[in-house]
Amino acid sequence: MLHSKAGWSPVLASASVGLIGSFLPVNSNMRAAIYSGSFAGMCSSELVSNYWEIFGISLIGAVIYLYSLKLFQGFGGKLGTIAFVSVALFYLIKGSII
Repeated sequence: MLHSKAGWSPVLASASVGLIGSFLPVNSNMRAAIYSGSFAGMCSSELVSNYWEIFGISLIGAVIYLYSLKLFQGFGGKLGTIAFVSVALFYLIKGSII
């Protein structure tokens, strides 16, 4: 929403969320989930039009993240992949409902 409401670039908005999340007093898994969510938030504002849709993408991403905690440890790109898959699944689900 920093992109669509405040006029920030998607990259700046994602980096800001990741930076703020890094200072929260939570464990490293939670920080990773916050940063993955910020990647998912970089999707087009034409796809996401309200907060419920952001919640849907976040829920899909959280489930994928929880199921993949033990998978692909040590491999790069896991958070971006989770963000991509959660947005893609949301897009497919939204398209089949409409």
